Amino acid sequence: MPISTVSTLDNGRIVLVNPPIRLEEMYGEYAPWGSVAPPTGLCYIAAVLRMEGHRVSIVDGCAERLSVEEIVTRVVADDPDIIGVTCKSLFMPNVTKLCPLLKGALPSVPIVAGGSHVTALPEETLRELPSIDAIVMGEGEQTFRVLTAALLSGRPFEGIEGLCVRRNGAPWVTARRAPIERLDELPYPAFDLLPDLATHYWPALTSTKRLPAFSLMTSRGCQYRCTFCDRSVFGNHVAYHGAEYILSLIRMLRRLGDIRYIYFEDDNFLLNPELDTLLCKLREFRPPIEFSCQSRVDSVDDELLRTLRASGCRQIFYGVETGSKRLLQAMKKGIRVDDVPGVVAKTRGAGIEAMAMLIIGYPGETIESLEETLALLKSCRFDDVGLFYFAPLPGSDVYKDAGAHGTFNGRWDQIGGFDRPVYVPHGLTEEILRKYYGRFYSACYYRAHQLGNPFKRFPTGAHLRAYSRYLMTKALGAWA
Repeated sequence: MPISTVSTLDNGRIVLVNPPIRLEEMYGEYAPWGSVAPPTGLCYIAAVLRMEGHRVSIVDGCAERLSVEEIVTRVVADDPDIIGVTCKSLFMPNVTKLCPLLKGALPSVPIVAGGSHVTALPEETLRELPSIDAIVMGEGEQTFRVLTAALLSGRPFEGIEGLCVRRNGAPWVTARRAPIERLDELPYPAFDLLPDLATHYWPALTSTKRLPAFSLMTSRGCQYRCTFCDRSVFGNHVAYHGAEYILSLIRMLRRLGDIRYIYFEDDNFLLNPELDTLLCKLREFRPPIEFSCQSRVDSVDDELLRTLRASGCRQIFYGVETGSKRLLQAMKKGIRVDDVPGVVAKTRGAGIEAMAMLIIGYPGETIESLEETLALLKSCRFDDVGLFYFAPLPGSDVYKDAGAHGTFNGRWDQIGGFDRPVYVPHGLTEEILRKYYGRFYSACYYRAHQLGNPFKRFPTGAHLRAYSRYLMTKALGAWA
C-alpha cells in the first residue's frame, strides 16, 4: 500500500520515538558501567520541525526504560499525525516489535523510520517491516521536514530526496540528498523535550570523571576510511559545529541539567577547525567544565596535549583497534602500531588519561594477531581499555564480505559487542575470543600503576556503586 497523506493542515502533531533497549541487553554483565546516550538526531529533527510550527514530542524508550507497550500508550495519547522512529542496528529487534504495535493502534498514521541501520538497508527494511511506511536515509533534518510538509498538505512526495518508499508495492529509493555543509545553520537540538538530563542520561562511567555528565556530538562524518565503521549516513563528508555553537550547547546543558562533564563522542574531536578557540573558551566556565574525547594516535602532539589538559581534558580515547600491523592494514586504519606507546606516554605525561579502544575478532583475526595485541597492551601504560567484539555493521565496507571470513550469529540486539561475541572468524572459536578478552583486561589493569592507586577508577559514588553491582553480577553468575 502506498504511503498516504494524513491531513490538509499546515501544522501537525509529530511524535518521535527512540526505541527501548535495556542496559543489560546492550552491555550484559557490564551494564552497571553502561551509558544512556541522548537521541541527539531526534532532537535536531524536533528542533527543525518546531521551527516550522509543528507540535513535537519525543518518547525516549531507552532513558525512561519503557516497554514497547508503554511506548505505544504514550504515542497514542499524543494523538500524532506522523510518527518517526530511529533505527540503529542494536535496536532492530525491538523496532520489529514496536512498529507493528504502533500501526495496529494507529493504522492511518504514517510511520517514518530513520537512522544508520535503515539507511544502510532501506529496501530490505521495507520488505521485512510492512508497518514502516517510509525511510528517511542519511541526515534526517531536511528530508523529514519536507516529507512532513508533503504529508500534511497533500502534496506529492515522490520527488523528495533522501527517501525510500513503496511504489507499486516495491521499495523505491529517491535521489540521495546532499549533506549539510554548515551545521551551525541548524537550530540547537531540542534537548528540552527529553526527560531530566541529569538523571536520565550519562556517558559510560569509564568515559567520565564527574557527574552530572552528558554526551555531545559536535561534528558529522569522518575523513578516514576504516572498513569496520558504518559510513552509510555521512560517507566521508565531514562537517563541524563552530566553537560558539558548541559553547552555546554546553550553556544549554548547564541550564537544563547542571551538566559538569562532557563526553565528546565525535570520531576525532581534535580535528575541529575551531578547536583552539573552543579550548580557550572552555576555561571560562564556572564551575569548570571537564571532558573526555576520542582521537587517533596520529592527531596529537605535545603542545596540543598541554592545551587540552589546561582546558579541562581528563581522558582521550584512542582508536588503536589492534596490535597487528596486518589487521591494521586490512582495516585501512592508517596508523602505525609503533607510534602507540610513545603517544600513550606523552598523553599521560601531560596529565591526561590514555584509553585504548580495541576490536577483537575482526575478519582475519588469528592467535598470532591476538598475541600481538596482547604484547602492545603490555608495552603501554594505558589507564583504561575499551574492548569491543567485532560486529559486521550494515553500511561498513567489511559488512558484505564478513561472512566469507567468519560466522555472524544474526543477533542485532547483541551487536554492541561488549561481553559476548556475535561474530567468530574462521580458525577461532568463541571460547578463544573470550579468553583473550579477559587477558587483554588483565594486561591493562593488573599493572603496578593501576594496583598502586586502586581508587583512581572510582572518582564518584556512582563509579563505586557500579563496580559493586558488577562484582555482585559476577558472583551470582558463578554461583548459578
